[in-house]
Amino acid sequence: MPSCCLQIYQRLSYFKEDKDYWTEYTDFYERFWGGPTSPYGLWFGNEYGTFQNALCEHLNIKENEIKECLFIKEDNENFICPDNKLDKTPFSYLVDNLIPIHWFFIFEENQKKIFKTHWGFGAIHYKSSAVNIKRLIVEFINLADTFQSKDSELSSYLEVLSNDVNELNQWISKFPDDSIVILNYGDLLASFPMSSLDKEDSVKIVTDFKKSLESSDDNNAKELFQFLINRWTNIEFANQKDLTRSSN
Repeated sequence: MPSCCLQIYQRLSYFKEDKDYWTEYTDFYERFWGGPTSPYGLWFGNEYGTFQNALCEHLNIKENEIKECLFIKEDNENFICPDNKLDKTPFSYLVDNLIPIHWFFIFEENQKKIFKTHWGFGAIHYKSSAVNIKRLIVEFINLADTFQSKDSELSSYLEVLSNDVNELNQWISKFPDDSIVILNYGDLLASFPMSSLDKEDSVKIVTDFKKSLESSDDNNAKELFQFLINRWTNIEFANQKDLTRSSN
């Protein structure tokens, strides 16, 4: 099923619990595969089993003791996104078949990247620092709090958005400011031509929406947000149709 994910990558040096394990894991992974892992990678055939066996032998552990992570390299240091555990603050959220619209409110237009995945589909991601995201959230909440509108529907949108981005702020604030946050949602658009991905401008629409609020243009702000809702409702519906066809 098509999905999107919001992930936090924290510097390996900040980890207290399992720091030695993650150091060993990432070092071995890079030597085994010739580079860091990727949120967009894909295992073929017996590759994953072969890697697991080699990792267990290297670390002298059993297969059920393996802890997984994604990691990226920035400033010559690995940033780690471990698999989630139910009893701890999650490092990532995964949503099937749609994207929470408030996730677009924590990124800027110039942070968009378009590329092909290893299996040939187009992908989109946005990448930012936790400190920059928290700044954007505070700015939007302040804007929403001071905005006065006679349009009850627009006011309702703003109330929901403020609550949603505030929840994101509470989550991200549990991590160091220099942590890296990545939004990956290209999987939702896998049925779209690669050449059309540059036209996916939801973050820009959010930017225009905020500008309309700043200029007290209620009508345009409402139209932009409704357009965004309709866009992603249509994409969700299109993906559901594709899933139905593939299951017959």
